[in-house]
Amino acid sequence: MLIFRMATSKTGVSINEMARELEINDYKTVWTMAHKVRKAMADRDAKYTLAGLVEIDESFFGPSFSGKRGRGTEKKELVIVAVSVWKDKDGNERPGFAHAFVAESADAETIENVLRRLDVSSDEMNPLINAIRSDGWRSYQTVSKNIGITHNRAVLRDPKDSMKLLPWTHKLIANAKAVFSGPHRGVSRKHLQRYLSEVCYRFNRRFWGKEVFHRLLFACASTSTITRDELMVKK
Repeated sequence: MLIFRMATSKTGVSINEMARELEINDYKTVWTMAHKVRKAMADRDAKYTLAGLVEIDESFFGPSFSGKRGRGTEKKELVIVAVSVWKDKDGNERPGFAHAFVAESADAETIENVLRRLDVSSDEMNPLINAIRSDGWRSYQTVSKNIGITHNRAVLRDPKDSMKLLPWTHKLIANAKAVFSGPHRGVSRKHLQRYLSEVCYRFNRRFWGKEVFHRLLFACASTSTITRDELMVKK
């Protein structure tokens, strides 16, 4: 039941609710089970690359506080989000595959490493990513020159325009924040990447219908697991 709910629930799964439904009194047992599923999700998505035009942006996740905002924000975790974008037969843009990563900074080296991680190895074949779309932050300009791809700048004169100019990354960011503040009631810094992987996994399979449960079941059965002790190790 837990795997089914995590595969199909758009808003995430409450561990307390699942503990009641599964009649398991130990919260940590169900919490560990859920993290085992998240690891399978992350391992499965790690096999997929991005291609064509990639919309990319960052956001900060963490507790609200008064003070400095923007790329220099402290006490929050920086997350880089990238989404493949393609056009349908009518010329309308559609989101493809998406990835999200916790990062130490939004400098050019980090951005370049993320893009290379999401592309195929140049030793195997020609890179699949040929353009990026960003808000024009200088790191993206530097990276586009370094790896020889087109940079489409979506200049944000008003932060409220971000949803219009960078719609797909911001849709995923909004989804993640809604899930984290909803059934999970906050996500710790230590496990943030695992929860991001869960959100991306469901986003990437939003049109798979009845297949999602069976595919996640297969993913769980075909990868290595993670133990409760490993999850509890302090970082």
